[in-house]
Amino acid sequence: MTMTTADFLFPTALRLTEASIKRVLITGSCAAAGYREFLQKEVPTVTFDFLLTNNINALPDSPPSPIESYDFQFVQISLRDLLTDRVIKFPEYLKAEFRSSIVDFAMNSIELKLDACLRYNTSHGLLTFVSNFLVPQRSASAALDHLGTKLDLSSLIRKLNERLAELIAERRNVYISDIDAIGNSMGKRYFQDDLMNFYSHSSQWYPAERDFDVSTHHNAPADGRLEALPEIDSVYISQTTELFEAVWRQWESLYRTINQIDSVKLVIFDLDDTIWRGQLAEHYGDDGKWPVSHGWPTGLWEAIQHLRARGILTAICSKNEETLVRARWDRAVMDDWLTLDDFLFREINWRPKAENVAKIIELASLTPKSVLFIDDNPVERESVRLALPGIRVLGENPYVVRRVLLWSPETQVARLTDESITRENMMRQQIERETQRDTLSREEFLRQLNCFVRVQMVGSVNSELFPRSFELLNKTNQFNTTGERWSSAQMAAFFAEGGFLFVFHVEDKYTRYGLVGVIPYINGQIRQFAMSCRVLGLDVETSVISAIVKIEAPKQTAITARVVETDANLVCRDIFTRCGFRADTQDSTIFLRLPDAIADVASHLSLTIDCT
Repeated sequence: MTMTTADFLFPTALRLTEASIKRVLITGSCAAAGYREFLQKEVPTVTFDFLLTNNINALPDSPPSPIESYDFQFVQISLRDLLTDRVIKFPEYLKAEFRSSIVDFAMNSIELKLDACLRYNTSHGLLTFVSNFLVPQRSASAALDHLGTKLDLSSLIRKLNERLAELIAERRNVYISDIDAIGNSMGKRYFQDDLMNFYSHSSQWYPAERDFDVSTHHNAPADGRLEALPEIDSVYISQTTELFEAVWRQWESLYRTINQIDSVKLVIFDLDDTIWRGQLAEHYGDDGKWPVSHGWPTGLWEAIQHLRARGILTAICSKNEETLVRARWDRAVMDDWLTLDDFLFREINWRPKAENVAKIIELASLTPKSVLFIDDNPVERESVRLALPGIRVLGENPYVVRRVLLWSPETQVARLTDESITRENMMRQQIERETQRDTLSREEFLRQLNCFVRVQMVGSVNSELFPRSFELLNKTNQFNTTGERWSSAQMAAFFAEGGFLFVFHVEDKYTRYGLVGVIPYINGQIRQFAMSCRVLGLDVETSVISAIVKIEAPKQTAITARVVETDANLVCRDIFTRCGFRADTQDSTIFLRLPDAIADVASHLSLTIDCT
């Protein structure tokens, strides 16, 4: 069976749980109405509201449903509004003065239109996806030597897409919905209406458009044209349905990435017939007759480097002789595209792979469900899957591995934070720290660590600290007192109710760990506590709770906290008991802290509080 555009561009091989999207607001011109009409039929579990923006400069004060009920908004800005109908007079467009007026108006208008359509994002932090513009299928120029120049209308539309991306990058909780890329992949010939309509209309065509020419309602006399018109799809093939399916999958993938649903934090690779073709011991001898590296191996090497750039850790687990792997690595991997040092963890030995994979996961302070294991051997994949429930496995088909690794929403990040950029280096320094820990007593180790903790408050989705805080809440599994996952809409509603986040940064003499802890707090209630396990065991978690209680105790008659057991959060279930809270007699998930004796911050920590 042929793979659909949706399945091709937005793989689901790494999906564990559904996104549970309930309501979407679609905002745009009549072209955007087509999305709503199709999606409401094809995705009946989701409610789609629509706001028509033709010829209006501002959205109404409130959307059709309460703002907090929307999971996200989709915005489509009309290209026609930016270029105006003047651009249809193409002989005039070739004249410099006329063209400059078109370009200037479009570049100035795009920001105004975007600001107007982002009203709910600006006021309430509503997660928003903005469609880019469909570039014409062929060059919109008068002569061949105008192709790709400023005289080519297609070039202006590409520049508008670039400008739109720049404007969106400056905003919080707003992302591009790359409709043009979907069209380029599936083939614009199957849906884009510039084969019949004017270039700046930038919409889809439907076979039903023939009704305009043959129905008595639109055409008089009743018999219409002199010659009978054929069905449009007997001339052109329509795949508009496939386009809408792909657009929905793109929105769903964006939502999954932004909310860190089933995100992969570590990818572990086998070597033979996975990183390279053949077996290192058998096929890369001294005779120089080695398997070629063209095709999927080189693509995989690059994919690994892209994973590292996203802050995803990589490791090797291979049944091999490590000395042989080191000696022959350059024979199998050409041009230094990939080195052994690019992998943070390496288990190259003859022990069972399930044992080695478990060791790597423990060293990375992760749980199996955050890990992907890639191996060409089905027996090894199954043994690892059975030994480590929740882990995802891949590797049976090398032709799909790169696409799944790079294009799956579970391996992408919404924004690169300082923590994600430096995650690999921090892990290397953490390994060094743990080596030092083994040589000293716990007290000596903590004393010489020179550990600093800085506590801050986040009260808006527009805070520069919010993206990392949101990421941490939705990615953390082990030290997460409830396991609750938040949507952007839920977080915005939480802030609107007066809630805020206590967040904290940690650094010691080995590294700056960045923002590693998040505590949603409202009216004396600690809703949740999520912390990176990289700083576990340094007494940071208890010290931060002590500091928060010290701040909030004068304002509250009591402070409560909540713990919900999950399959992964064993390490933090007793955190509030250790901080002097006691379990509620009526509800074992609730812990109560009276504002009496407040524990001190650990003596080996230097903790500052910035709650301005």
